[in-house]
Amino acid sequence: MDADELNRLYAEGERDFRFLNLQGINLSNANLSGAIFWRANLAEANLNNANLRGAKLNEADLTGATLWRSDLTGTNLNGAILNGVILIRATVAKVDFNEAFLIRADLRLANLTEANLMRSNLTRADLRYANLTKADMICANLKFADLTGADLREASLLFADFTGANLNRANLTGADVYQAKLEGALLPDELTVRSR
Repeated sequence: MDADELNRLYAEGERDFRFLNLQGINLSNANLSGAIFWRANLAEANLNNANLRGAKLNEADLTGATLWRSDLTGTNLNGAILNGVILIRATVAKVDFNEAFLIRADLRLANLTEANLMRSNLTRADLRYANLTKADMICANLKFADLTGADLREASLLFADFTGANLNRANLTGADVYQAKLEGALLPDELTVRSR
């Protein structure tokens, strides 16, 4: 299926695009809110500035996809593969990334407010200046991630692994870091966290 056909079907009311192979498809600026891409292959897809609000991308493969400035508010990416994805300045507030793979993902300046990142793998992810206010990151793997200047106010970081991560200039005010692994992490000068 190509981009024109998918956009035409969506305009006609179709929302179910499960299991499709859409590798490398160009859907930049597309309105796909509420679409279902469960287990679809969207690797290397161009989804820049796309509207994916409320979409279902459970277990989808978005390896290397670009979603610069895209709106994924309320999207379900549970178990999705987003390794190497570019989500710079994307709105991913209240997104479900539970058990998702975001290895080496670029989330600079992304809005991840209240996102569910439980048990997600963010090894070596770039989260510089990302807004992670009230994000749920319980048991998340953030080994060697760059969180320079990230806003982690009131985030739940219980049992998260920050081994070797850079948290320089990050705001951890009110964050719960109970049992978080911070070995070798570069921490902010003035660390203000809530622990049990």
